Amino acid sequence: MEKIVKSEIISYERRIHGSTRTFEELRYFVKWKGCSEDENTWEPPEHLEHAKELVEEFHRENPDMPNLG
Repeated sequence: MEKIVKSEIISYERRIHGSTRTFEELRYFVKWKGCSEDENTWEPPEHLEHAKELVEEFHRENPDMPNLG
């Protein structure tokens, strides 16, 4: 991973047992080292556990972006 570009709260609905529930999850938009821009991906925090320093740096530099805290 090269860097985290941004974070967003992603909302989606899922039908469970006859009712619709709304879920919200944090996602990070990741620029991968050695890859083109169209290969950037949205990743959940658990996929970035190996890059905790980059996540912390991203939030220090972008304090207004959504985070888990």
